Parts: sequence; structure tokens; C-alpha cells
Amino acid sequence: MVPLDPAEVRELASKMVEEGIESVAVCLLHCFDNPAHEDAIASTLGEEVPQIPVSLSSRVVPEIREYERTSTTVANAYIRPLVERYMGKLEKEFKAAGVDCCPYIMLSNGGMMSAQGVCEIPVRLVESGPAAGSLAAAFYGRLTDNRNLLALDIGGTTAKISLVDDGKVQTCTEVEVAHVARFKKGSGIPLKTLCVELIEIGAGGDSIARIDELGLLKVGPASAGADPGPACYGLGGKEPTVTDCDLLLGHLDPAYFLGGDMKLDKEAAAAALRERIAKPLNLDPIAAAAGVFEIVNENMAAAARVHMVERGEDPRRFVLFAFGGAGPVHACHVAKKVGTGRVIVPMGAGALAALGLLVTPVAMDFVYSYATSLGALDWERLNGIYERMESEGQAALLKSGVREEDIHFDRTGEMRQGFEITAAIPGGRLSAANREEIETNFHEAYQKLYGRYSRDVPVEVVNWRLLATGPTPHVNLKAETGRGNVREAIKGQRQVYLPETKGFGECPVYDHYRLRPGDTFEGPAIVEHKESTTVVPPGAKVTVGGYLHLMIDLGDRDVTPTG
Repeated sequence: MVPLDPAEVRELASKMVEEGIESVAVCLLHCFDNPAHEDAIASTLGEEVPQIPVSLSSRVVPEIREYERTSTTVANAYIRPLVERYMGKLEKEFKAAGVDCCPYIMLSNGGMMSAQGVCEIPVRLVESGPAAGSLAAAFYGRLTDNRNLLALDIGGTTAKISLVDDGKVQTCTEVEVAHVARFKKGSGIPLKTLCVELIEIGAGGDSIARIDELGLLKVGPASAGADPGPACYGLGGKEPTVTDCDLLLGHLDPAYFLGGDMKLDKEAAAAALRERIAKPLNLDPIAAAAGVFEIVNENMAAAARVHMVERGEDPRRFVLFAFGGAGPVHACHVAKKVGTGRVIVPMGAGALAALGLLVTPVAMDFVYSYATSLGALDWERLNGIYERMESEGQAALLKSGVREEDIHFDRTGEMRQGFEITAAIPGGRLSAANREEIETNFHEAYQKLYGRYSRDVPVEVVNWRLLATGPTPHVNLKAETGRGNVREAIKGQRQVYLPETKGFGECPVYDHYRLRPGDTFEGPAIVEHKESTTVVPPGAKVTVGGYLHLMIDLGDRDVTPTG
């Protein structure tokens, strides 16, 4: 309605040079519907200050809701120079090393993109590392015929929880970063970008145990990090952490941490726990460590229960899939609290996210805001929207080396009879004949979440989405054969604290590398791997699968091992 003034843009450009501006974000009020003015600003800035990258909200996140669109575009502009320099350095070092290939980068949506492709919209990298772990869990689930998983990834700082439903990771369209109150929803900067849906809590191996102002024992969200790390690392850490407690309870072998490459100091762990927790609470260090173990497990289980309830899921349908360095230590006790009857621990659980990078297709997601009720929908306009998004998706994937015949499109819409939920949109050319199918898809999604739906309330669609993907990489994990003598895998015995008996008991320690498919044994037991340790509680039965993964049935319900 008001023409853009190019002179004003040029004046701003000159000030950018004077002030040493490295990156620019542009967000105009209605650009998601008409990006002409944003495009004109980018064109003028490209002439005046070509050295400064420009992030347009109509390219980064062309969605309704100005605040979230602006915060996402500003975040994109903030990290863009850093990412561009990093990607340039990465490609240069690949060539210097004689590696003639295009590196691919993990995206938060669960897809991959070429290094060059992520530089324009690097905000799509947020949470890309944890996303890889969830994708690896989904891959393992399909491989072992366990398609409904509660994926539990416990690293140093955080525990991350995600759902795999019928072999597919669940996604969301908004994530928060830079929280003022760590892990507290609503205290961070909202980013509108498609992400693998992850619940994060401060319950990692480095999370600090403390006594709060009410005299209650708490764990996290503060973390000792890698430096100085837990007290038992011997790097100067004085605060007691979850890892210190796991060591004192016998879950970890101080001489076999990282396969023996790093020795743990049990006395330092005991001293930290004694001074900071045990003495103030008038407990011995073991009782304090057991309390920390119980609290951290309950924190993870509570987060998982809430997440599953919000998704309308029954925990009994799911198998807990544990990975990350500390995941297998806590998995069985978390599973009991959540209500899942089985736990799977893969071989190489501590480094499983790396596998996720290998099993992920090239993918790019697109969104367009066109808010309307299905009854008033302009079908020709909608077809034009999807044609544009599919054209952009095809161009992006072709640029990343995907053949045209291998490109696949998935359509969804964010629909509402109140708050938006995501439901499928059929492919092909759309018309009024598709309205009933779209409404049915919405009602089924609504029914799953809330247990009911209304046919009397009109269905509105706010955003139309497209996910363009290439072929899924064909990855063959080597299936092992030949049953061994399970007793030969026992490397010793260890005193381990058992919450079930509230005391220490003698436990066999199994070498994960020496177990064979079909081997079975019962808990209590410890299974050691270089990157992780699995704690098997009393009454649980372990069956070794064909990929040397552990299937742990907890005895809480009748479960027939598969995979």
C-alpha cells in the first residue's frame, strides 16, 4: 500500500558499513503473503553492501505471526556469518586432505543438506546433533521390528527424550533456544523451524546434585560440563554429579571408563558427595548417591510421561531405546517408572548418533502461510502454493546431488478448531473433492491427541507444509550369527547397589563384545562397553539380538522378544 523507498535502504546500507555490521535480518509485517518489498530490500543491499549476508523472513520462515518470524530471522542472521566461515573452512580442509566429496550436514528436521545448501538458512541446524540420535533409534527400531520407541539419549549435560511412532520420528514446528531459566519452557527465544521433537531436561552425567533453599535434594539443571567435569574426573571439579553417584553405586568401573582410557577417582567422588550432600542431610555418601540416582531417574520418567500424555500415547505400546554414554546406566529404572516393559540397548550406544548421520536422506522443508477455512479455500491458489514449494524443493535437492526421479514430496497442514495440529495433505492436484479427505485426516489426528473431535466446528488451515526428500541411504549393519557360551562373556564380579533391595549385591559383569546372538542371562548384572555401561536390575531377562543389541525384558508385562 505504501511504496518502498530505495533511498532509505541505501542510507541504512551506508550506516551498516560505518558500524561494522556483519549480517542483516529483514522482517516486514505481511511478507509471508507478499515478499516483494523484502526482495527489493535484498536487491538494494546486494548492490550497496554485497559483502553483508541478508536473511529475509520471507525466505527463512514465511509464516504468519510476526514475533516468532522475526526472532527466527534474527537468529538466522546472527549465526549466518559464523556458519558460512565454518562451512568454507570445512570444505577447504576436505580438499586439502584429498577428500573429493561434498560434505552433507544434518538438519534439525531429520534430513541432510549439502554444506553449501545450509549457509543461507543455517537456523535449520538447531538441534541437529540430537536429531541424529533419534533417527538412529528409528533405524534400529525398524531393523529389529520394534517400531514404537521411547528414545532416551543421556549425555553429559542433558537427557533427551523423543518418540518414534510406527518407525517414524515425531516432529514439531517450534523450538526454544538461549533460555534465561535453563530448560524452562517460555524462557527462551522461539524459533519457527521444523525439528525432530525432543524433550530436554538437565539430567546428564555431568548434572550437579545440590540441596535447595528448602533443604531438599535436587539434581540439575546446572552442569559441571566437560571441564572441570565430575569430581571423579580428577580435573578439579568439586561438585558432586550424577556420574560421581553412578561410580559410588558400583554402576561404573573406575578402571574401565572409556574402555580404560580414562581412570576415575572414586575417593574424589565420595569426598564431593560427602561434603555437599551427605553431611548437610545427615546421610552416608552411599545413601546420598542412591537418592541422587532415584531423583534423576524420576525426573527423566516424569518428563517422558508428560510428553507421552501430551501426544496422546500409552507408554505400554512403546519400548525404551537407550543410548548416549549414560543412557544404558539409567534406562531400566526409568523404563519401570514410565511403564514400558522392555529396554533395548544397541551395540555402540555411546556413539549411536553418528549412525544417524548415515541413515538419513537429503531433505528440505518448506512452509507457506495461507490462513483459511476449508470451506472458503481457493483451491487454485493452494495448487500454486504447492507447485512453488515443490519447484523450490526439487531445485534444492538437485543442487545437493539427488536425482530428479528419486525426489519424494510429503505434504502436511497445520490445522485447527482452536490450536493448530499437523495433519496430512494428499498429493497431486487438489480440488474441492479432496476436502473430505483432508477433514478426515485432521479429525483422526485430533482424535488421537484429545480422544474426541467435532464435525460441527469448521476446520481452518493456517500453514501449508512440504517436505522434499531424497532416497533413504541403504545401510547394512552386519548381522552376527552363532550362539556362544554366555559364561565366557563374564569378565568378573562387582558389588553394585541395587535400588530394589536398598543395598549392595554381587553382580556378574559381562563384556558386551563377547556376547553372541541368542545368549540370555538374568539380572542383576552389568554389561560393559567402551562407551557405555548397562545396568540390568534383579528379575530382568536379557536376550542378545542379531546385531548384538541387548533386549531387556523387565518382567512387568508379557513381552515376546523380537529382532
